[in-house]
Amino acid sequence: MQGIQLTSKASIKLQCLFISKGDITEADKLYDYLTKDLKNLPDHDPVPLTWQQSTAQTANGIMAWLKENQGTLSQAYDFVQQIIANRGALPSIAPIAETTEEAAEPLPPIN
Repeated sequence: MQGIQLTSKASIKLQCLFISKGDITEADKLYDYLTKDLKNLPDHDPVPLTWQQSTAQTANGIMAWLKENQGTLSQAYDFVQQIIANRGALPSIAPIAETTEEAAEPLPPIN
């Protein structure tokens, strides 16, 4: 019963028939029970989008996001430009401690 997806009347009928193992009377009872309160359920599942429609929808979504976040993106661009321009002015970071082979203590034997 967890696998039932109430997407359309046709899909519910097929799922009820599958669950009832081909018993039409039992499938009809289960179908009536599941759909008695679902008045606005479509007769068939909607047709999935083609790849062109899906790609166009994705591109339109990206363009809308870019338009909505134009100010934030320009601030980020200016920030990166500023970091690149000031890269030479940053102080170099010297190593905290320099160790040489002479100053390092040998490790004690394991056994």
